[in-house]
Amino acid sequence: MTDIFTPEKRSWIMSRIRSTNTKIDLKMKKMLEENKIKSEMYPKMFGNPDFVLKNKKIIIFCDGDFWHGYKYHEKKRPAKKFWRDKIETNMRRDRRITRKLRRDGWSVLRFWEHDIEKRADVCINRILRKIREK
Repeated sequence: MTDIFTPEKRSWIMSRIRSTNTKIDLKMKKMLEENKIKSEMYPKMFGNPDFVLKNKKIIIFCDGDFWHGYKYHEKKRPAKKFWRDKIETNMRRDRRITRKLRRDGWSVLRFWEHDIEKRADVCINRILRKIREK
């Protein structure tokens, strides 16, 4: 299928996709605040996590289902090679970042977009359980 937009229009549309203060990031922030969990949003550190609980050495990533490849190998992949390469590169980068952070002593929690939106209680319980472990 060919793109219905000109390259300039597609570029403009893609530039509107935010990487910070997304709906799921803001929902996670609210969940953390409601549970009185002290965190820093978008800390300047390796891997660019969405949240860090420095006193507990816990890092939280909020991963978008499409961009980070939720069930990528089970469902129909994008037709365009560009998008397949983009998602697969994101997935490899996510694994590499998680491994390095864990080697450096951090606990890494990754939450899928659909879980944050529809199963917030499961997400916050997982965070609270990890805090108790530390």
